[in-house]
Amino acid sequence: MGKLTLREIRRSLGRFLAIAAIVALGVGFFCGLRLTKTAMVRTLDAYAEAQQMYDFRLVSTIGFDETDAAKIADDSRVAACEGTKSADALTSTAGGASRACKFLSLPETLDLPSLKAGRLPQTADECLADGMLYSEQDLGQKIVLSEENDDDTLGQFTRREFTIVGTADSPLYISVERGSSSLGTGAVSAFVLLPQAAFSLDYYTDAYLRAEGAEELLCYSEDYTELVNSLSDALEPLAEERSALRGESIREEAEQALADARRELSDGEAEVSQELSEGEAELTDARRELDDGWAEYYDGLNTFEQETADAQREIDDGEAELADALTELRDGEQEYQDALPELEDDRREVADARQELADARAELDDGWAEYRKGYAKYEYGLAAYTEGMAQYEQGLAGVEQMRAGAQQARQGAAQAQQGAVQAQQGAAQAGAAAQQYAAQAQQAAAMGNLLLAQQLQAQAQQYEAQAQQLTAQAQQLQAQAAQALAQAEALEVQAVQVEAQLSDGLPRLQSSALELNASLGLLTQAKRELDDGEAEYADGAARLADGEQELADGERELADARQELDEGWQEYRDGQAELADARETLERESEDGRAELADALTELQNGEAEYADGLADYEEGKAEAEQELADARKELEQARRDLDALEDCSWYLLGRGTNTGYASYEMDADRMGSLAAVFPLIFFLVAALVCLTTMTRMVEEQRITIGGMKALGYSKGAIAVKYVGYGFLASAAGAALGLAVGLTLLPWIICNAWAILYTVGEIQYGFYPATSLLACGAAVGTVTLSALAACFSTLAAVPAELMRPKAPPMGKRILLERIAPLWRRLSFNYKITLRNLFRYQRRFWMTVVGIGGCAALIVTAFGLRGSIFDVMDRQYDEIYRYTAQIGLVDRVTPGELAEVTGALERSELVSGWLVSRSETASAETERYTVDCTVEVVPSQEALAPFVSLRHRTDSVPVLLPDDGVVLTEKLASLLGVSAGDTFTLDGDSRVQVRVADVTEHYIMHYVYMTDAYYQTLYGQPPEENQVLAAYPAEGAEALDAELVGLDGVTTLSQVAATREVFTSSLESVDYAVVLIIVCAAALAFVVLYNLTNINITERMRELATLKVLGYHQNEIRRLILRENTLITLAAIAISIAPGIGFTGVILTLAESENLCYVVHVTLQSIVLSSVITGLFSMVIQRLLTRKVRSIVMVEALKSVE
Repeated sequence: MGKLTLREIRRSLGRFLAIAAIVALGVGFFCGLRLTKTAMVRTLDAYAEAQQMYDFRLVSTIGFDETDAAKIADDSRVAACEGTKSADALTSTAGGASRACKFLSLPETLDLPSLKAGRLPQTADECLADGMLYSEQDLGQKIVLSEENDDDTLGQFTRREFTIVGTADSPLYISVERGSSSLGTGAVSAFVLLPQAAFSLDYYTDAYLRAEGAEELLCYSEDYTELVNSLSDALEPLAEERSALRGESIREEAEQALADARRELSDGEAEVSQELSEGEAELTDARRELDDGWAEYYDGLNTFEQETADAQREIDDGEAELADALTELRDGEQEYQDALPELEDDRREVADARQELADARAELDDGWAEYRKGYAKYEYGLAAYTEGMAQYEQGLAGVEQMRAGAQQARQGAAQAQQGAVQAQQGAAQAGAAAQQYAAQAQQAAAMGNLLLAQQLQAQAQQYEAQAQQLTAQAQQLQAQAAQALAQAEALEVQAVQVEAQLSDGLPRLQSSALELNASLGLLTQAKRELDDGEAEYADGAARLADGEQELADGERELADARQELDEGWQEYRDGQAELADARETLERESEDGRAELADALTELQNGEAEYADGLADYEEGKAEAEQELADARKELEQARRDLDALEDCSWYLLGRGTNTGYASYEMDADRMGSLAAVFPLIFFLVAALVCLTTMTRMVEEQRITIGGMKALGYSKGAIAVKYVGYGFLASAAGAALGLAVGLTLLPWIICNAWAILYTVGEIQYGFYPATSLLACGAAVGTVTLSALAACFSTLAAVPAELMRPKAPPMGKRILLERIAPLWRRLSFNYKITLRNLFRYQRRFWMTVVGIGGCAALIVTAFGLRGSIFDVMDRQYDEIYRYTAQIGLVDRVTPGELAEVTGALERSELVSGWLVSRSETASAETERYTVDCTVEVVPSQEALAPFVSLRHRTDSVPVLLPDDGVVLTEKLASLLGVSAGDTFTLDGDSRVQVRVADVTEHYIMHYVYMTDAYYQTLYGQPPEENQVLAAYPAEGAEALDAELVGLDGVTTLSQVAATREVFTSSLESVDYAVVLIIVCAAALAFVVLYNLTNINITERMRELATLKVLGYHQNEIRRLILRENTLITLAAIAISIAPGIGFTGVILTLAESENLCYVVHVTLQSIVLSSVITGLFSMVIQRLLTRKVRSIVMVEALKSVE
């Protein structure tokens, strides 16, 4: 039977490969996507172990010394501890701009850099640069500390420039994010590793440590989290003790320095105040004398200017009048000259109009004559057409009579033929009776009964004569029938000939009718045009009379205008002489007045110059003094903050979870795990369903072969081995191929996509037996068991039944046939197509479900992509309306805040800003506890231009009252609260908070409240620590630099940069979604090919029958194309709802604690999925056309009986 299986594989190699491909896609996608998260986590874990990544980062406001590091290292639960130094500084670049860099001391035991090019630095003037910003081409270049750095920043280094000797990646920066800074634009561009000798700091800024036993645990695992949490709890007492000791040693020095600074500031303020008062008094007296002189000067100037202006006004009025008169005269002359040719034109126009009127009369007379001739010709043609139609109708009546006679002749022939048949039947009965009586007569003679024999013989002869008579009668009737048929055919031929003659004459009659209609239209049009011409002629005659009258009036008016012009020119010349005398008198008197005023102005300007010099000296001295005092106050305020920080000094143990790259990598790995939770299972189930269908229909297709083998004595088991072996080999080969691809290629593609954002070393592949065996076993079992079940179901029948083709389903009316108006409008080919589809409903629905499942997967993949990126658009284009978040120092002074708001107000780019408070707290209910950000704003009106609070379902605005808070949607869901409920907010103190409403939000958790409600909860007004500003990100570099340089600003975060971080993370998820789309499309292609191939194979005899009946290749191809098109359309239609449903399920599972998704399947996604499925259907149709052409009619139509 093994040979039979192999022979069957060769015979149906396409089907075998299709099953193997479907299984390979299902197993590969299932294993690959499910194991990608594990591969990602193991890859990061291997990288962390190789580079000795820290488990804890120890941070303090006053740093650490070597004793602190030694105390931590002495703890038995700490495997290693290393102190490091770090500082932010601006560096110069070749283009003249500066960028903020994080300078770190080169580690020796923990967080080892991964060298990409060059070598490690060996001297204090060498550095190891960020491998993401710098490349091998930058080796030998210098990183120079910018002159924009202040003295405190430069004082942290022993060098001003460093030579790049190598580039590397660091486990401290797994992702592309480099953190924020109070320098430059607020963002760190790169990290730079220096030897510790390059720092002048006498303390460590950070300490990193590894937990004992952590290297044996997988990162992100519960065991690892439990280990580091226990170590954190154990180190807290030591942290409190060491921070208190170090704070006490610094506090006394800081308090003494603060007191000295306050005393110096007070003395300086008093001295500056006295000096400024004396200088201000002297300037006030000088200003008073100058003001009096200016008043006298301006009084004389005003009097002079008024008198001069009055005289000039009179002259100007005269000139204006003369100018107006001149303009009028010139206009009159021009009008007169223009009127002369116009008058001549009018004369010519009147003459032309007389001639045109005469010509029009002549044309009208000719037109009426032509019209009368054409109408007579039309009446003659109409009479001829009427006579021809009458003859045509008489001919049609004759044809109908001939056909009626032919019909009667055929009926008579049919009756004669029926009588001949009856006579033949009677003759046959009589002949049979004669033979029976003859045989009985022979028997009677043989027995010696001659009398009976004679009687029987006579009876036989009588029947024989009757049979001959009936035979002759039947021959006569057949001759009559043949004669009647010949007569009928002659009549039909004659009718056809007459009808052909009539048909030949009908086009001529129709042509004549069209010509007559066209002639009538032309005549009607000509009549209308002639009538219009008569009307125009009458109008022209009236216009001619009016024109002659107007010509006479114009000649009279032109003579009057000439006389008025001559009188106006004389008046104009008299006015010019009077104006010339007035101008001469005004110029003489004005010259004397200007000389007196010039002398007075010179004297006053000299006084103003002396006053300006004195004022400038005063302002310069005042500005210098105020700047010195302001600097002193800032230094004093900073010293006060430093002292307050010493009072609140504590150590902070920060785990890997506070590392941006480490945390975001975990979230991305969880997203991959969420995608793998449902999608591969759906993918696998669709593949399994199609394989089951394929094997079942394969066995049913070969029922005749099975029946022959069973008839030859083969056992059921021996017969089943052939098909079970076929299914096993196909599924096993596909499962092996899919497993190999799924465990290597899919993780490689996805992890390399994440490599755009993360630096985690080489991918760690692995074999995971449980998942692999489950997938392979399920795939092989589905195909093998379906083949086995189909075999035994078929073998239950007897061989004789199996060796006959399975009876087709009973033909019956389909649903569409009951919709008469629709069914009548369908063509014959479409009726055949629809009947074929619904006749074999099982085959139809299995094909639709198989193709629809693949199309639903494609819809789901596109829906996932659209939903993921829709979150970014809604959050950052609709909800967030501000573009920058400016962090303020703790306890910001009014002066520092005024500097920030002043910078925003001076900039033309800024459209608005909001000063508010932001703090981190823990939201708690009995159901859940989660960290969130509390945003405290003056009022809803103040917040509205910067953050849109609204309901997600109806976009109705959310009100922010003074007696409750507004929660973001995801936070409310986690806490299990809604409007009217309460929960605990644990920040600086624990308070019970009432929920007023829930707002739409997608990223992170926020609690919004007003200043009034904050004061109600905490008993004090909120301290402002941030400013939300709205201005375009492009072209605002100068503003960003100014804000970051202010003393009151700690950080500047651009919303666009935050969006870019989230978008970059989701773009890597997009690679996985694209991979899903490709795999789903590949599965759809294979499924379409397989099911279409099976459909054609099952219908070989049917298609061959159509060929025998005369169908051409193209007609059969179009028939199959129509069926496949309708099946594909039905599959696409049923795929939309499941696709949207799968999208919702996967998004629900893919949501992280800090991220919320909304199903957003666009029409574009549905159309694109439909187009892909439709294109695959067309391509497969083209591929299988050759199989349809290769059908042999004789072989396919052989009887199997």
